[in-house]
Amino acid sequence: MPKTVAFLGPEGTYTDEACFFYAPDEERVPFASLGLVTGALEDGKVDEAVVPIENSLGGTVIEVVDYLISSDKAHIKGEILLPIDHCLITRLGVQLADIRVIMSKQEALTQCRQFLSAELRFAEQIPTTSTALAVTDLKEADDRTAAIGPRRSAELAGLPILAQGIQDRQNNVTRFVVLSANGDTPDGSDKTSIAFDFDRPDAPGLVFAALSPFAERGINLLKIESRPTGKGMGNYIFLLDFEGSIDDANVKEAVAELTKHTATFKVFGTFPRAEGLAIR
Repeated sequence: MPKTVAFLGPEGTYTDEACFFYAPDEERVPFASLGLVTGALEDGKVDEAVVPIENSLGGTVIEVVDYLISSDKAHIKGEILLPIDHCLITRLGVQLADIRVIMSKQEALTQCRQFLSAELRFAEQIPTTSTALAVTDLKEADDRTAAIGPRRSAELAGLPILAQGIQDRQNNVTRFVVLSANGDTPDGSDKTSIAFDFDRPDAPGLVFAALSPFAERGINLLKIESRPTGKGMGNYIFLLDFEGSIDDANVKEAVAELTKHTATFKVFGTFPRAEGLAIR
């Protein structure tokens, strides 16, 4: 029986593309918001969920991190690195000179500013709620209208791609994570994500004391970030990614030293590190 995997819909979004890359033969279920995606996982309506957690330009997706902090069930079991490759999508036979209207999500329009200024500077830009919706609406539009969206949205709509890779910065990558509500640690896990805060947030040297056990044991830190806890000014929760499994002996030792200083400590997941970009 195939498992069910939730994702932020509709079909044709970049999250759909990441979900399709991860689970092409499973039952993929779209939801209208990240809250509905995580709620479906929390309530046991789906087996897994694919959600964006970080973008190389925009940073951390706070809603997903907050969910992982608060959930007693969800953990990360894998990750996907998806290049954000914006395509100019048109109706059949439309040429660049014909286009007078561009539709897409505002973030996509902003990320393609240089191309639009150089090639379509007289075209009106119309924001939509998603890149996929812009492409879907294009099917009912006239030949003066184009959309910016993922390759998958064009494939699903049966529409041609006039230009691809039109984003200003070619290193735009979103990291998606696969969330599960079971307690299993995947085979080959070599990366761990944790969160913690301190029992004495105003004491000097706390961050050094928290991180030095990892350095002393040769554990490579991949990411460290802080965000407000909501408990008042100066109170932060720290997000830490590092190489190694939570079950490794040196990691256990480092964590034991870390938790001497923490009020909250949580393992988001131990999982296989993505080996490269998800490219079809």
